[in-house]
Amino acid sequence: MKRKFLIGIIILILMFSFTASGAEKKSDELKRMGIFISNFTEQGLYNFDLKKEDEREDDDEMLHLGATSNMSELIRFGIAHNVINNPKSTIRKCTRRNCEYGSSTMTGKSVAEAVRKYFDLSIRNQSVLDDSPEAFYDGESYHFEPNQWKRETVYYAEVQEVSQRRGIIIMTGELYNLHDKSERPATFIAEAKPYKWNKKDTWAILSLMVDWR
Repeated sequence: MKRKFLIGIIILILMFSFTASGAEKKSDELKRMGIFISNFTEQGLYNFDLKKEDEREDDDEMLHLGATSNMSELIRFGIAHNVINNPKSTIRKCTRRNCEYGSSTMTGKSVAEAVRKYFDLSIRNQSVLDDSPEAFYDGESYHFEPNQWKRETVYYAEVQEVSQRRGIIIMTGELYNLHDKSERPATFIAEAKPYKWNKKDTWAILSLMVDWR
């Protein structure tokens, strides 16, 4: 009788351990997804997909980053991502005389790698002077002012639910103010595909839609 009782206790402990382990793994995965989506929202990049320009509809408010006419937005993403997350490893002081295009530089390679990492898209490095913030490309590096690429109000993403459809990962959740987590002005739904970067499992974004309350 004691033997059966002890076996029962051991089974219950193992079941609890497996359940706790599974819950912890899910929580870690949700946090990783939240960080992934925050790489877009921290820049104010909210409503977009990767459709081509010829797929655009007249009443469509989505930014289609697969269109060649929107390549400047991908370049801006690559620059801003490094300014925010990798300033020490990617930003260098301008060495040109007068530095008329800005006090700092960043290689085109660093910008292209950031775009490839998060979108699985290739870009053609070029100056982005059509809108603010601006960056001049000299054939090797971008010249710019770092402070122009930082936002006053930054929103991060908290992924709360995850589902899968035909191999596409669907993440839903809320945006919150980086400096006040109780401020949650919007919900979002994002689609991404499983992706490997530097031999690590991650995701490449396909679309993001934000609904402001």
